[in-house]
This record gives sequence, structure tokens and C-alpha cells, in this order.
Amino acid sequence: MAKVCDAKESLPAVGSCAFCLNYFTDPVTIDCGHNFCRSCITFYWQKLDTNFPCPQCKETSTERNLRPNRQLANVIEIAKSLQLSKRLQEDNLCEEHGKKVKLFCAEDWRLLCVGCDRSQDHKSHHVTPMEEAAEEYKEKFESHLTSLRKELDDIFKYKCSEQKKAKELKLETVIKKQKIILEFEELHQFLNEEQRVLLSMLEQEEEEILQRFRERMTQLEEQSLSLNQLILEIEKKCQHSDIELLKDVKDSLNRYQEREIPKPEATSTEGKMCLQLSYPRQTIILRKLMKKLGETHYTELEWWTKYTRYAVDVTLDPETAHPQIILSNDRKSVQHRDTAMKMPDIPEGFDASISVLGCHGITTGRHYWEVKVGDATDWAFGVCKDSVSRNEKIALSPGNGYWALGLWKGKEYLAFTSCKIFLLVKPKIIGIFVDYEAGKVSFYNVDEKSHLFTFTDNFVGTLRPYFSPGVNTGSQNTGALKIQPVLDWE
Repeated sequence: MAKVCDAKESLPAVGSCAFCLNYFTDPVTIDCGHNFCRSCITFYWQKLDTNFPCPQCKETSTERNLRPNRQLANVIEIAKSLQLSKRLQEDNLCEEHGKKVKLFCAEDWRLLCVGCDRSQDHKSHHVTPMEEAAEEYKEKFESHLTSLRKELDDIFKYKCSEQKKAKELKLETVIKKQKIILEFEELHQFLNEEQRVLLSMLEQEEEEILQRFRERMTQLEEQSLSLNQLILEIEKKCQHSDIELLKDVKDSLNRYQEREIPKPEATSTEGKMCLQLSYPRQTIILRKLMKKLGETHYTELEWWTKYTRYAVDVTLDPETAHPQIILSNDRKSVQHRDTAMKMPDIPEGFDASISVLGCHGITTGRHYWEVKVGDATDWAFGVCKDSVSRNEKIALSPGNGYWALGLWKGKEYLAFTSCKIFLLVKPKIIGIFVDYEAGKVSFYNVDEKSHLFTFTDNFVGTLRPYFSPGVNTGSQNTGALKIQPVLDWE
């Protein structure tokens, strides 16, 4: 548009006679190639009989050769017409009648003057004042803006959904990798190659799905850019004067109404993992492994992405603490002191076991908290019935009302079931998730983001968090159990 305007501005310069400085009148070309009005060059040469110089370049010719330049004459007429049209537009005048435009014809989509309205061409047409028409079409443009902004908002929501699914896919992949590694370590050397193949296939599958995410995000970005450009164009259109807004209103509305943006489709994260093993025994073992993986990895992902929203603020109850237990000022940390202190007789306190309960009572719903075991070499914690005896030595087991994990003699991590189940990992931070209605107490390795053990039972009555920092004899177990804030993993 800028180049067209520059060309219009330069027409008077290139279409003017260098002698009279006006538009050419009956333009002629002399031998040197320059153009002049016929009357101007004739006047300039009127007293000469030979050696006729050019008024512009001073080149002389022996004869008075004047060649009519009809093409230039046509160009000059067009330039004059454009100049007139420009003047009419600047003054908002009708090109046909030269009168001020004040009306708008809805059938022909054009501005009219009073003379146009009285003509036969618009006699039966719907003609309204220019201001009313501009207001009507401005409302139509604004309705399109509302629709376009909603489409842009929908795309933003789709982008957020896709990004969240991509994060969940990565978390799921991490969990799968960890589970695969743990299971394959138990299958020893003959499954090492299958482990490598499975991980490679999983990574390839992840990359393929992530590639689909990237392609979808690129498409959404392009659609967002297109909508933003369209919105800016309409907003700019609505800021124009009534005349400018109505000049090409038909084409603009058709373009906005006919445009189509495909509805974004959510990217599927479902993958297809298949394995081919050489030996029947390996095939059977690996199938069992994958069946187990399929049953557990969604639970682990659910813990990682959703269960932490059930985090509760657990604090230690000093009324239940054994006399040789030290609680921190914020009642978030517990450890055992070497020597007994004279403490007041508290009926609710443990006096035969180095233990303390949390203040948080559980009678319904889901609850999650995390405990950092640090350098402690002997400990146990989980949940217990609020009604457990506190005046007798404790045998940790679900049958006695305790659902707990622990570290024994600094090297054996175990779940305190009726037969004691030993764990193969050494967690530093453990998450405890209690689903009262489901009858489950689950423990998780927060560092490795993996499942450790789940107790299943039927709960009756109130449950409370249970902590035992272990005995610190001869300063051999100076570490503390610390309740730490739960991070918002999502």
C-alpha cells in the first residue's frame, strides 16, 4: 500500500513539463528523448532557424523534430483522473455527483450521496444514513471479535491440556523405567539383553508420542497466531472512521465468516509396547513381569500426580510421647535421648515403648504425609489404632493395630507384617498414603518416586500417625525422624 501511495505522489513530478512545470499539454518528444508541451517547446524555439537545443539537457538538433507522444498523453489523463479522485475521496465527495457522501446502500455495499439515492440504480435498495450503517456493522465486527477471542481461549486451554499430558507421559515413563530396572535385576543375566531392548523400545515410543505432542503444539501455535492476526485486523478495522470501515465491509465480513480453523484434537498418549524373546521360559517370565507392571505403574503415577493433593499437616502429640523422646519446638521432629528424664505422669503417653503419635486423627477419607529418615539407623513409623495399649511392649503388626515400615539394626528395611517382609531399597524420604475407605496404607520412596509396600485391612475406629525413632544407646542412633512439607509435584 505504501508503494502505491508513493507512486501516486510521484505522478505530478514525472508527468510535468520541465518548461512550464504543469501537466503535459499535447506532449511531444524531441530528438534527445525529452518530452515537453508542444506549445512550450515551440515558444522556446520560435526565434531559431537551426541548432535547436533541448531546454533540459542542452543537446542540440539540426531540425525541428516534434514527435507526438500519445502514450504519455494517456498517462497524463489517468494522472489527472487519479488526482481528481483523490481530491474527491479526501473531501468525502461522490465521484459521480461531486456531493458529500452521507448514505450507505446495503445491497451494493457502497457509500452514496443524495444524488445517488435519487437515481434509478438505488431506487428500490435499502439505503440508511452513513452513521447508522457504520454502527450496525461495527456491532457485527464486535460479535466476530467475541467469537474469535473464545476460539483463542479454547486453543489456550487445549495447549495447557496437551502440556499437562506431556508432563504426565514423562512421569509415567520414569516410573516404567524404574519398575523395569527393578524387575530385570531379579531375572539375572539371561534377561539383560531383553532389558536393553525393552528400554530402547520404551524410549522410542516416548519419542514418537512426544513428537506428536510437538507437532500438535506447532499446529496450535500457528492457529493462535492466525487468530491473533485476525483479531488485530478487526480491532484496527473497528478503530477506522465510518467511511473507511464501510468501504470494503462486504469482503471483510465474508472473509471473517468463511474462515475455518480445525478443532484441536487431544493427542493420545497410549503406546503399544511389544517384545520378542528367543526362549519360551524367558517369554513366560517376561509376560508375568509386564502383567505386573501394567497393574502397578498406573497406581504409582496416580500417587505421583494426584495423591499428594491429599497432603495433611502432621504434628507430633507431646501428650503421647515416651519420657525419653525429644520433640522439636515445631513438633515436626522426634529422636531418642540417652538418659531418662523425670517427666510428669501422663496417662496417654507411651511408657514401655520409645514411641509417639501424631495429633492428626483419621476416621475417613485419604491422607498423605512424608517423613525424612536421614541418618537414623533404627526406626519405625506408619499408622496405628488410637486405641493401642501404651503401657506394654509393642510387637508391630497389623494384628496388633500397627501398619508400619522400619529399619532394623541399620541394614534391614522391612514391612512389619506377621512374617516381616524385607525391602530391597534404602529410602531416605518415605511418603505414607492412607485410604481409609479402601483399607489401604501405602508407603512410597519419594526420592525414587516408586512404590515400596501396601498394607490392606479393614479399618475400624480412629487411626493416628505412629513414630518410633529407635533406641539411641551409646549415641549409636542420633538421627531424627522429621516430618517434612509435601511438595506440590503437579
